[in-house]
Amino acid sequence: MKPSKSILAGCCILSVVIGLAVALPGMAAAAANGDAQLRQTMADIALLNNQLAQRRADAVRLREELAKRAAEIKVEIREKAAKLGVENESDALKTPRILFNLRLIAEIQAYMKRYAREINYYQVACDRLGYLYQQADDDLKIVNTLSGMKIGALVSQTEKIVNAYLPDAQTIVIQPGSMDIASPESVWRSLHTGR
Repeated sequence: MKPSKSILAGCCILSVVIGLAVALPGMAAAAANGDAQLRQTMADIALLNNQLAQRRADAVRLREELAKRAAEIKVEIREKAAKLGVENESDALKTPRILFNLRLIAEIQAYMKRYAREINYYQVACDRLGYLYQQADDDLKIVNTLSGMKIGALVSQTEKIVNAYLPDAQTIVIQPGSMDIASPESVWRSLHTGR
């Protein structure tokens, strides 16, 4: 039996997280050699940045799939309403299949909004890590003239940021209870206004 892509992706992410868990404590206790310390910091930043960029790409893909599914359901609602002669909100809410689809669209829209926020979050995280990477790269170019204190401060700052984003690099977590889901009536009105 061939392992699924999600299982393989999970194993890859787990191995990277384990690698980071082993590497991050080593950052604080790194040798006095500023060059090696900065290179390790840059490697940690690059690895986490790649993981977060992948989570962003996952969120974009999922949001696009949800949008496609919502469009399909809207077409189904319109076809069902035309077939049954449903022209108003009251009749629509009394038709079980239409009501179910209206609720489904509301839930899909709530997830799409949440994924949009996640996409923005991952973009900001990648931008922030990119800035730190560039800062470390610039410092590496002049490592011989830097004091150990400046390198230590950069490594410390990087550790805090990397540790803050590390849990988000593993998987996208959306709590269904934390979303605002529109009413079926609201979805019906939006279908008729063409939004």
